[in-house]
Amino acid sequence: MDDETREMLHQTATSIFADGPPDLWEVLQSVGFDKALVPESKGGVGVSWVAACELLGIAGKYAAAVPMAEAMIGHWLLNFAGIEDVELPTIAFPPPSKPFRLSRSGDEWHVDGALVRVPWGRACTHVAFMSEGPAAQLIVVARDAAGVSMTPGQNLAGEPRDDMTLEGVVPLAVVPVPFEANSLLAIAAVMRSALMAGAIEHALALTVDYANMRVQFGRPIGKFQAVQQNIAVLATQAAAARAASEAGGEAIDGWLADTNESLAHNIDAVSAKIRTGEAAGQASAIAHQVFGAIGFTEEHELHRFTKRLWSWRDECGNEAFWAEVLGQCVLADESGKTLWRTLTPAGSALELGATR
Repeated sequence: MDDETREMLHQTATSIFADGPPDLWEVLQSVGFDKALVPESKGGVGVSWVAACELLGIAGKYAAAVPMAEAMIGHWLLNFAGIEDVELPTIAFPPPSKPFRLSRSGDEWHVDGALVRVPWGRACTHVAFMSEGPAAQLIVVARDAAGVSMTPGQNLAGEPRDDMTLEGVVPLAVVPVPFEANSLLAIAAVMRSALMAGAIEHALALTVDYANMRVQFGRPIGKFQAVQQNIAVLATQAAAARAASEAGGEAIDGWLADTNESLAHNIDAVSAKIRTGEAAGQASAIAHQVFGAIGFTEEHELHRFTKRLWSWRDECGNEAFWAEVLGQCVLADESGKTLWRTLTPAGSALELGATR
């Protein structure tokens, strides 16, 4: 994708989200943002994962209550399954403690089990999820299929997170894919990171504006050194989150060229959720400290961003989960090169110099 097309997509997305039409999701679908990752030959836009993360960053910046990340990944997965003309797919991850059961009777598959906290489950038309193990299979189920029941739920921001029970459900597709379930979880984590990066940037803008407007002791509170220092920390967290999410998107693009190794073993992809999660925690705390009590009121818009940050931080694996994965990834390299390069970013250059 050339820079001109990329900029056009950014401008279009920003214009739509800024206008905030009541039928926002329908407008986004009409433009094709839900199928941004589907090749143009299949009716999509065919953007890279980096570009998709940038679009999600804009959605996060406006705290848009739309299933954009889930639809993007869902349509991308359904393309593997050869399923087209789907209104709204979403993705799900079975709980590790209660794996689902996939059985076959003749030519017909059946799925039994549970999918917990399915994003936008009640609004979706199809759900895509994966089996565990080396011979990974992608499973697609229609939400209105016989045997599918749902228990409504939501996250802190009020976004649907519904539990689905599958009892003898006949899936629309069961197909092998060239990657495993942990890679799909890593993809979802990177996309969450992109949303979080956008929300942190807007929280920063709100905080700066309020600090310059709110007068205390005869001058704006933004003139006080302590407040300035906190806002500076918030700005660094916003920059770090943006860099981490961009690196995560680039990691997905690179990984798709060779899916022999799990994306969950890619340090940039795994680190994206860790770093944006840490940034979300600090950014929310600082923003609410600067705003004081008014930032917690329903009337003020700050909570629309911080509630999403707190929710997204825990979804698709929190920092503790991905930190453990990162540690296992680094320590699994018996040569020690991965550990050295992780601890010292200049390690590669030093190794190169030593070989000359």
